[in-house]
Amino acid sequence: MRMREIDLLVEAEFLYPVSEGNPIVHGGEVAIAGDRILHAGPAMPAGTWRPARRLGGRGRAVLPGFVNCHSHAASIVFRSQTDDRAAKSALFDVAFRMEKDIADEEWALLAEVGCADMLRAGITTINDIWYAPWHLAAAVERCGLRAQIAHKVFDVRLEELHRGDWTHLAARGEARLRDGVDFVARWHGAAGGRIGGRIGTHATDTCAPGLLRDARAEATRLGVGMHVHAAQSAGEVERILAAHGCGPLEHLRDTGMLADDVVVAHLTLATDADLDAVRETGARYAHCPTIYPRRGRYPRLDAILSRGIPTGFATDWMQNDPFEGMRNAMNAMRLLRADPAALECAEAIRLHTMGAARVMGLDAEIGSLEPGKKADLVVVDIDRPHLQPYYGAHAALAFYARAGDVEASVVDGRVVLEGGRPVLLDEARALAALAPRIPAWRGRLEALGSRAVFGPGCACCG
Repeated sequence: MRMREIDLLVEAEFLYPVSEGNPIVHGGEVAIAGDRILHAGPAMPAGTWRPARRLGGRGRAVLPGFVNCHSHAASIVFRSQTDDRAAKSALFDVAFRMEKDIADEEWALLAEVGCADMLRAGITTINDIWYAPWHLAAAVERCGLRAQIAHKVFDVRLEELHRGDWTHLAARGEARLRDGVDFVARWHGAAGGRIGGRIGTHATDTCAPGLLRDARAEATRLGVGMHVHAAQSAGEVERILAAHGCGPLEHLRDTGMLADDVVVAHLTLATDADLDAVRETGARYAHCPTIYPRRGRYPRLDAILSRGIPTGFATDWMQNDPFEGMRNAMNAMRLLRADPAALECAEAIRLHTMGAARVMGLDAEIGSLEPGKKADLVVVDIDRPHLQPYYGAHAALAFYARAGDVEASVVDGRVVLEGGRPVLLDEARALAALAPRIPAWRGRLEALGSRAVFGPGCACCG
């Protein structure tokens, strides 16, 4: 047999393709030509491939890159500042009041560091909704991630919500929607198709019905999907019920916004009628398992999955560790149902790969390792004390691996993380540029009543 020249051969002691039947292959490999997978399965006989380079080998597990179907990469500015707060306080008292004071160039820096964090955790695709999306898109283009990105559209003064002021300002909503449309026009399909755009209506109660309808019309005209938070808090549910006589997802359906190209995050307080509205319209669900235990309330994941609603895992603005997220989800479901089989490890891995890819409408291209698909994968170093002895079951990864075990990542057939470090992003430069900003951010957080601010100049340290 004549050797076939390929660009990359990724060898695995254990290969997790997350393909039909969910096989685990002991002694597997992934052969890549250009940005596509030629072979993913048992190692072929010696002499089959002539690779330009190799990755992996003994002591390495290989699986699809993690897909993060609801993220805020630049929100790292709030780390450790909202973890002991209820959702309302975390958002209204801290995040919303500070976001308006973050300068454009600061969002650019935070986005770059956030991308480095995603890469180090084995996340290869994100679905992000935030401020200054053009800066995130530029960082994604440089670092090699795959992303769908939306500008955060709303028509209230977020910084005034803590006072109970929910005045809808049509001009503000129109301006933010125009910015979102301009972003999509500029960036959708950029970086060889790695970057996609979405229209991102922030939430059901921060967008007037007219703005929701206008945003839907623009997304349809542009041929892109949408991204929204819904049924996230008790206050949101109460306001929508008082104003419209229904739940938040019923409201989105009634405005004509929900469709199979809409990613809905949270559903924490969704009623049966809300979940039926999601199912009926074909909308997709982004489940963020790390944030819910911190807020003390867990969505009805069983009810969501049993309805057949397309579901995937995401990190939101918490720690971007997909392994921690899977553990949170499995532990929560097992406790809620008093059943150790309530959410099994293989399903948790699928929800953070193929499931999340489906939520983003990308499951034909990514989410599993199969011939013809895009070459997006991660290599995990399993020669670590906390992973030994490594028997290869799905539980070995889902319950015991950590983000720091990710050694390499490939996106579109290109190595973007190697030796645990981003290849295309100057992480050291970005971190050095971030450091001088921290004292000012700390001061702003202190002024907003943050409970967890430490360092020179704070009350506890003098």
